[in-house]
Amino acid sequence: MSRTIEQLVDQQVLRWLAERQIADRPSIPERRRSEPPMIERQRPIICVSREFGALGGQIGRIAAGRLGFGFYAQELVDEIAKQAHVRRKVVESLDERRRTGIARWIDELVRVGRFTPTDYMHNLSEVVLTLGRHGHSVIVGRGAFLILDPAFTLRVRCRAPLEWRVDHTAKHHGLSLTDARAMVLRIDSERSAFYRENFKIEVSDPHHFDMFLNPSTTGVHACAELLVSAFQARFGPEDASPRPSGRERSVEAAPARA
Repeated sequence: MSRTIEQLVDQQVLRWLAERQIADRPSIPERRRSEPPMIERQRPIICVSREFGALGGQIGRIAAGRLGFGFYAQELVDEIAKQAHVRRKVVESLDERRRTGIARWIDELVRVGRFTPTDYMHNLSEVVLTLGRHGHSVIVGRGAFLILDPAFTLRVRCRAPLEWRVDHTAKHHGLSLTDARAMVLRIDSERSAFYRENFKIEVSDPHHFDMFLNPSTTGVHACAELLVSAFQARFGPEDASPRPSGRERSVEAAPARA
């Protein structure tokens, strides 16, 4: 799995570097050599949080495809954060000035007690902040919506009634309703514990999100369309318009967990 992730990261970093060369070209009139470089803010991005079985990964993937954005599921972000050599490639896709800005942001998050300053959380935050600097992405899970700047992040929570999620999980995984219920409750509990331990919050608190999506009443594709519309309405056509290819640029080693 590690080798697959490294290959995917190599591919993505090359694309980022190509985009950076285009973005850094002088505008018209040309930027004078004596002028200092502009301070780059985070680019608009979508973060999806979800209850297990609420299909947040599917909704995020469809929205990423509609926008032509990169798609990063929890498993990939998690794996990169654990592998220092892979993480380094991601962070080094930014220049030194931008990496310094990320370091300052991490220090501030730790100082105000936003998350626990463990090695894993430090690595995770570097990966997520780098994705935020590149923008044009959908990130699922791992507290990304709490690490990134909320002014440039559409923070989405996917949720659905427990019985609906249990029924879907049973059908999807071929489980009995009893086993499916145990699976849903266990993973919901694990995710809640992750947020309490590392971010000191209750992830179910609605104040952390900009919008909620419920696939049990709206459907997966309609939820994805609502997500795309909300992103375009908030950030405008320059940052939210679909790419010409109309193809999803997925950087993921395994299907996103529901």
